[in-house]
Amino acid sequence: MKRWGVVVLALAILSPGVARADSIAIPFAPPTDRALTYVIEQHRPIEGRDSRFTATRDLRFERAGEGYILHATLRAVDSDAPASGAEPFAAALTPLVGVGLHFRLDPAGRIVALDDMDAVWTTVQSGLDNMLAGFAPDTPRHRAARSVQALFAGLSSEGRLSLLAGEFQPLLLFVASGVEDGAGRGVRTMAGSPLGRPVPVAGELRVTAQTPAALDMTENLAGEGIGVTLHYHLSRTTGLVESQHRTLTVGARTLTETRRLTGG
Repeated sequence: MKRWGVVVLALAILSPGVARADSIAIPFAPPTDRALTYVIEQHRPIEGRDSRFTATRDLRFERAGEGYILHATLRAVDSDAPASGAEPFAAALTPLVGVGLHFRLDPAGRIVALDDMDAVWTTVQSGLDNMLAGFAPDTPRHRAARSVQALFAGLSSEGRLSLLAGEFQPLLLFVASGVEDGAGRGVRTMAGSPLGRPVPVAGELRVTAQTPAALDMTENLAGEGIGVTLHYHLSRTTGLVESQHRTLTVGARTLTETRRLTGG
């Protein structure tokens, strides 16, 4: 009887008219022969008008044993937002400008460590202290820097690594894995910040186009009062997400974010 059940299942899979999704393997083979540039540009409403936030980073991958090292340096931050939005953005990122971060990645593309974590964290804290020393008390700049300082002070070692690695995780979102062609796959995550408190969202990821060199995918998610759409362009050679466009809507407010990885 058990054998007959297996035969029936096999026939069902092979029968015409029964949908079957093929898995597309995604490698993890980042380029180690060139410098890369990673630009994140975000637009969101601040004090009733659209405001831009931009961060530009220099990246380079290096082979290290079975895994890799990701060398990353924040080159510049910029915003045209009013002080209520620009000051927190600057306070959080400015202390990292010019600081070299060297992340250890395992063979599956997971960020598992940061070289010289204590030295990096001391540099970040010193940068915040220097910012605070130059701001008059009880000004938007001073309050923003104080808030960031309090956040950083309360982080564990794992929290520090998660914070510093967070902006690079979207690059590695699909490496050393597979995505379903045709039927797509279900997705559950959290969304909302910085337009509101994070809430659970769920939806589906689908492959919308593919060539031997690249995959295009779209993810549509929804939750309580929240809608998220993401478009990914992924290299089938490296496994890296070379561009990502996200639209997040919370009530009447909308955030758009574009991430682009370029290199010689």
